[in-house]
Amino acid sequence: MRHLIHLTLVLALAVPAVSGQPRLIVPESDSYLSGESIDAEVAVWTAEGEKVRLIDLWDSTHQVVVLVLLGGAARNPESDSRRGGLWCEDSFDDLAVQRALVSWARDKPVSVIAVAIPDVLSPEEDGSGNILLEKEEDSVFFREEFSGFVNRTEKERASSILPFDRIFYDPRGKLILGEDSLGKVSAGYGEIQDWQGKFKWHMDPRTYGLPTVWILTGDGKIAGEPFWGNDYDSSPPLVSYGFRELKDAVESLLD
Repeated sequence: MRHLIHLTLVLALAVPAVSGQPRLIVPESDSYLSGESIDAEVAVWTAEGEKVRLIDLWDSTHQVVVLVLLGGAARNPESDSRRGGLWCEDSFDDLAVQRALVSWARDKPVSVIAVAIPDVLSPEEDGSGNILLEKEEDSVFFREEFSGFVNRTEKERASSILPFDRIFYDPRGKLILGEDSLGKVSAGYGEIQDWQGKFKWHMDPRTYGLPTVWILTGDGKIAGEPFWGNDYDSSPPLVSYGFRELKDAVESLLD
């Protein structure tokens, strides 16, 4: 039954079948699918600004990896009218689910990895392009912007708003934004990698697709369709997964 309600979000074009029954045209997948291994080159950043490979982040003895992708801190969290201090309100509203999962997984062979992503598709306050997308990664402008995002997000973690022991960062949103989402990039952006955007589920119509929770096996394979699409602002709220669904998915992979 999981994600059944998301069929309403897909453009369901009926086409004749041999049996006369209509069929859904499902969007071609450019995301990871169940059983696929994640690319070894997929990388995120530490809070200190060091690039690290995703596959090097979890305990090699752990059987299951839970990858939580969420929107990080807002640029002006104190002055914004949004709920919580995150730019993505759905990510903030989903934290109760993540908190329960983190607590439950502590004494189990399960690694929970949180990656915070900034609102990189929005322009700067002066209307110019987003610094994290347009400037070179070793430039002063990029590093200052990245540092500010990290500091604001770490403040949310230190105050226990974010329930994770450690947070990693994806300053350009590479996990969820591929060539189709970015279009033409600036010279400062550099080359778009083949693995970019593969962690945004292809059935998800949202621009960023946050929050999304992926379950991986300990050897880096995708264990199944991600958990995605909770929309707490819809009327009624659209909630397709909770702690129980995540826990059941993880437990099914444990010996």
